[in-house]
Amino acid sequence: MTVDNRTRLIDLLLLLYREDDFYMIIPGNRSSYLKKKKLNLKRNTIILIILLILIVLATIFLFTKHTFFYSNENTVVMEEKSLEELWIDSNYRELVERCNTILASEPLNAEGLVYNGFAYFHLGVTQFTLEEQLPLLDYAIVNLRKALLLKSHPLTGKVNYILGKAYYHKGRFYMDQAIYHLEKSIKLNFINSDSYKYLGLSYSELGFYEKGIQYFLIAINNENDDMLLLVLGQTYHKLGDNINAEIYLKRAIELNSDFRVEIKSRFLLGKIYSENNDFEKAEEQYNLILSKDSKSSDAYYYLGEIYSKKGNTIKARAEWRKALELDPSHYGALLRLY
Repeated sequence: MTVDNRTRLIDLLLLLYREDDFYMIIPGNRSSYLKKKKLNLKRNTIILIILLILIVLATIFLFTKHTFFYSNENTVVMEEKSLEELWIDSNYRELVERCNTILASEPLNAEGLVYNGFAYFHLGVTQFTLEEQLPLLDYAIVNLRKALLLKSHPLTGKVNYILGKAYYHKGRFYMDQAIYHLEKSIKLNFINSDSYKYLGLSYSELGFYEKGIQYFLIAINNENDDMLLLVLGQTYHKLGDNINAEIYLKRAIELNSDFRVEIKSRFLLGKIYSENNDFEKAEEQYNLILSKDSKSSDAYYYLGEIYSKKGNTIKARAEWRKALELDPSHYGALLRLY
């Protein structure tokens, strides 16, 4: 392309654009086509912007409608389930977080106090050590006692029931409070499957074995529980009633639903038979324990005690040595041998 032709082409391109409306002007059909194209582009751009705005507004509306639905005075809390639903689902950690949020702005919210106490109790009793349990049980007690101070609160009766169990798990020095609240819950017509069992345990812990047995017997009528049968046998033994103790210990073994319950029951039966000088039956119980648990140092130790009482020192020392082989620090065997 020559210099003259290039110059003429540049001049033509400059003529094709106007500064006021910035569209190409070409004589004939091309000019009309480009104008329409420019107008269509502007129209499509406007329609696209309107559609984007509508989409954004619809998204905000749906998000607001389905997510923010709990309002407490000036506080808006984002949640998907009610406190009751979280409680039913056993979602205790989320329940604690939700209740603490509510109580931060409304410290005497009855529903928040009740469900917070319930959640802290269940989190507490699932901990492995007493050091981990106690702070959570204390939180439960504080919340539930605050709820009791209010004129009205949800789940009347159950609050006293959970409070009584919380005091029981705190230990011996709180048994009077456990008894008070458990009996109060029964008066309020809230009776759970373990209400009478906990009352029996609380009375027995304080040494009121007769009262404890009364509640245990009511509990047994409601539920045939092997652990409860074992506790009944233990309680009768503490009262010196070995006849009833033997009856309930054998019933606990017959259920055979928990290995640990069977072992504890046989140990106590062995002790009862030994106290009654029925050494053959006692020996049978310890041998049955070893058939279930061959590494029970206590079973070998008590077998040695039986042989010693029967005058067979050689066999007795052999059993005590077996106990020490399994447990070198076994106090009873060490005393016997050294």
